[in-house]
Amino acid sequence: MIRAARIKVGLLLTLVGAFVTIASLTAGDEAPVSGSFKGNGKEAKLAHVSASKGEPLSDKPTIVLVMTEKDHSKEKKPQNKALFGHFGSALIITVYQDGKIVGCEVAHAAHEKGAFSALGDITMKDFKLDGGKIQGKLATKGEVKAFGQTWEVNLKFQAKAP
Repeated sequence: MIRAARIKVGLLLTLVGAFVTIASLTAGDEAPVSGSFKGNGKEAKLAHVSASKGEPLSDKPTIVLVMTEKDHSKEKKPQNKALFGHFGSALIITVYQDGKIVGCEVAHAAHEKGAFSALGDITMKDFKLDGGKIQGKLATKGEVKAFGQTWEVNLKFQAKAP
């Protein structure tokens, strides 16, 4: 009887361990980019994100985040081609290491006038640069008008830190 109880406890602990492992794997497998990126009311599905060291600004190091619809991982400086639509729609954000946004380039396929800079219209929340990972949330305050076009962002991202 004691032996049967030990076996049941052992099985229970094994099952709990399996559930904990599955839950932790699932939590770590979040999409690199999730949320919405709209241009003139049309949704773009950003699926790829990279982070690289940017040029210093005011003697402070920067990080360039490039979020695109198509894979840009083979490019050394993907932000250059992303601005011209080579990877579909793109959002290029430059930040200090504390998450303060110091650059924002919007390149949406629905924008007929092309890419533009929109620094003051987007905010960063929940920014973390830790453990070899960079992550945060980017958002505009609803739909924003710029150069006769509209755009809207509400995204969550995570990438390998530069």
